[in-house]
Amino acid sequence: MKILITGAGSGLGNELVKKLYKEHTLFAITKSKIKLKKLKKHYPRLNSYQCDVSNENSVKKLTKKIKIKTSSLDVIINNAGVYGEISPFFEGNFNNWKKAIEINLFGTYLVSRFFIKFLLKSKIKKIINVAGGGAFNPFPNFSSYACSKAATVRFTETIAKELKIFKIKVNCLAPGFIKTRMHNKTLIAGEKKAGKNFYNFTKKKLSKGFVPISRPIECIKFLISKKSKNLSGKTISASFDKWDTKKYQKNINQINKSDLFTLRRINPK
Repeated sequence: MKILITGAGSGLGNELVKKLYKEHTLFAITKSKIKLKKLKKHYPRLNSYQCDVSNENSVKKLTKKIKIKTSSLDVIINNAGVYGEISPFFEGNFNNWKKAIEINLFGTYLVSRFFIKFLLKSKIKKIINVAGGGAFNPFPNFSSYACSKAATVRFTETIAKELKIFKIKVNCLAPGFIKTRMHNKTLIAGEKKAGKNFYNFTKKKLSKGFVPISRPIECIKFLISKKSKNLSGKTISASFDKWDTKKYQKNINQINKSDLFTLRRINPK
């Protein structure tokens, strides 16, 4: 498969490169020049590029660079993401708050928007967007991150319907609390800005009890495989959902027709 991965320089994106590098043709995207150099050094065969996914011109230029190598892609994994501002919303810096929306939401939109033409030339045609904490529950002091991830889920559900005519499958992955450098931002922010509960929760999870990064990796492998069949418009929790069971996979058509694994209002009876 030909797979494009954003945020490939660190965290989950970098781990995806490690695990998928030998079996697939990867197009790894990072904003950082330093991380780009590391990718090129460690993975000589890797097609790696620098791009700011939140910038329209940068993404447009990326399509031209990748078109030199290929005119088609099988899978797009929109993984690039940041916490943005960590503080009560009324105290934070607006530019930092806006950053999470620009990268997490606009970046997902722009990459999906301009690489659709690459997917249309594939028989597989899949988009995987990475959701996260706060998409389905309030996330105090991380409002920009929570809003960007909730919006990403709704964007996923919406374009899944728009792209059904082209047989493009679009899903979200909720990776769970995996041990990445991103959580250092919480520790640096401290109890006052991050909130005592989540600050202590993060410290505890980082020392023990975090989700093994292998779990979301295997979930992504499922989502890009034939096992996921026509699954589309859903948010799959790598750590909680039973996506790796025969029962789940057997019932994908019924799941697609239901509100399971979606962002919905609960109405009173």
